[in-house]
Amino acid sequence: MSSLYAFIAICLAISIGAMSPGPSFVLVAKTALSDGRRVATMTALGMGIAGGVYALLAVFGLAAALGSLPILFNLIRFLGGAYLAFIAYSMIRHSREPLTASLRSPKSSSGFLQGLVTQLSNPKTVVVYSSVFAALMPAKPDAWLLVTLPITIGAIETGWYLLVATLFANPSASAIYAKRKTFIDRLAGAVMLLLAVKLLLLP
Repeated sequence: MSSLYAFIAICLAISIGAMSPGPSFVLVAKTALSDGRRVATMTALGMGIAGGVYALLAVFGLAAALGSLPILFNLIRFLGGAYLAFIAYSMIRHSREPLTASLRSPKSSSGFLQGLVTQLSNPKTVVVYSSVFAALMPAKPDAWLLVTLPITIGAIETGWYLLVATLFANPSASAIYAKRKTFIDRLAGAVMLLLAVKLLLLP
């Protein structure tokens, strides 16, 4: 397999994976609705950097090695599930707070950190990246591929979540959120909690 073909195939596979619903999507969408585009943008940037980190690890085979260590994998799975459960609890707990008390209150730095930790703490990301790279990475990749893959994949992840942030931060979505804040927060929290439970119960 040529490096060019591998580059196209890996980027396409990761793009499809990024667009599939999951805790990252829920977090960015909820952040855009409740805290505005600025914080959601930083959250998306955190997601993208985490994707680039995993791509870098996968390029050098470390993600595959991590996936083969059950103890370490289970530790990440437990911590990731606990973190998602904490986010779900926070969403539900603050669902009754008036919009004026919570809108755009978090700092951009906290949004960035939350996006970064959410993506890094998800062991499914390790599985997806390691399996995609193991299946599509050439035995002897060109040097340019090792450099451009992490950068490009980080850009793909960032671009997708920036799009999600932009769509959910528009005035129409914000108006709907203002009217249905309690319901939307509880729904987002419930979805996040289900994802956390599913993550903790992975075989």
